[in-house]
Amino acid sequence: MAVVCYSDTKVIVAEGDTLLFALERADIAVPNSCRAGLCHSCLMVAHGGSVPAKAQQGLTPQQVAQNYFLACQCYPNEDMEVSLGGSDRRYEAVLIHKQPLNEGVLRVRLKTDMPWFAGQYTSVWKNAVDGRSFSIASLPEEGQIEFHIRRRPDGVISSWLEHELQEGDSCQLSEARGHCFYTRGSGDETMLLAGTGTGLAPLYGVARQALASDHHGDIHLYAASGSPDQLYLVDELAELAERYKNFHYHPVAKRATAPHPKLHQGDLVEIVSRRHSNLKQHRVYLCGAPSMVKKLQKLSFLQGAAMTDILVDAFEAPA
Repeated sequence: MAVVCYSDTKVIVAEGDTLLFALERADIAVPNSCRAGLCHSCLMVAHGGSVPAKAQQGLTPQQVAQNYFLACQCYPNEDMEVSLGGSDRRYEAVLIHKQPLNEGVLRVRLKTDMPWFAGQYTSVWKNAVDGRSFSIASLPEEGQIEFHIRRRPDGVISSWLEHELQEGDSCQLSEARGHCFYTRGSGDETMLLAGTGTGLAPLYGVARQALASDHHGDIHLYAASGSPDQLYLVDELAELAERYKNFHYHPVAKRATAPHPKLHQGDLVEIVSRRHSNLKQHRVYLCGAPSMVKKLQKLSFLQGAAMTDILVDAFEAPA
């Protein structure tokens, strides 16, 4: 027998019963359909207690790493605290640093006890109704959450973060979401990361997390912009490439008025697909403009990458 806490309600799960059955018996509605672990409608997340291995069969490594599980396959062997997979829990955060990285990008760092993985995204809330999602560039062990925010004079959240929220001020963050983060595999896979604009933020986090986890396969990071002056973190990424021989930084600019050393000029999709024509046994991360992500996702699959190894995070500017 185990006691499971769900939304301030304690539910007793008898030995041999699934968590889904126990919740329904307690008149708690949980989305479900097949009850066989196939449809994933009853996806939940554990905040405390261990998840039985059977309850995570068929989930992605990213979902397993975030403690997701299937209620219809969960036979708890100890007490747990759980919620639905789509819950919108919010966390307090305090601004500790902000700094322009170039004319178009602002770095923002916040202190929070929210759990996250580098490469996920969360929403920053100005108030109860005004919020905006940003990808996470920092590693959990760094103790602070970092965003790279497009500087927009008329942006409700971006302008507020740049000009109004001051160091020491508080805001709220939604629960971190998304599967575009590093998970430990064999460590031998070649990783291909490609992003446009501030799509670099999650890739920067993913690459550093892989290196910190002693990933010894080659890591190729392509960061693209319209022109060379719109690129950012150039020095930091070049230093990372100097420090780790398996890390390769490839800056890309759509147009350039003068030659630049080590700069690829042209279309990101064409450059990546030409330079990496065989993507078998590769792990691919794509972030940024939806049109680019969609094209490269398709090309990556056609060039040999398994769909389960192509992790994407596409985002657009707010209307």
